Amino acid sequence: MKKDSNLTSAKEALRATAEKVIKSTEETKENVGKTINAVKDTAKSIKTRTTKATTAAKKTIAKKIDVGFYVQYHGKEISKKTILEKVYEEWIKSHKISELKTLSVYIKVEEDTAYCLVNEEIKINLKLS
Repeated sequence: MKKDSNLTSAKEALRATAEKVIKSTEETKENVGKTINAVKDTAKSIKTRTTKATTAAKKTIAKKIDVGFYVQYHGKEISKKTILEKVYEEWIKSHKISELKTLSVYIKVEEDTAYCLVNEEIKINLKLS
């Protein structure tokens, strides 16, 4: 009988240990899942912040660079600044400066004219000389 009781005690101890291991494994899986989700959230947050920082840096760089742009033709020269000043002068005759959203300028050297498309629709034609 002693062998049977020792065997029963050993089985119970083994069963109890197995249950602890199973419970520990389930808790570990749960913790790993939580950790993975936390890492994913952190990665998304970092990606969002990085994208915002990159966009801000590009805008800052674009604002700090002043590009000189000149058109030379038939012994004449006109700068981007001069063309923009003329467009603004024409624009404010009939509109508010805040209404100007987009500006496309097409220069036809042979006609001595800059054709300007304002806000994708309004046209301003400027004589360059």
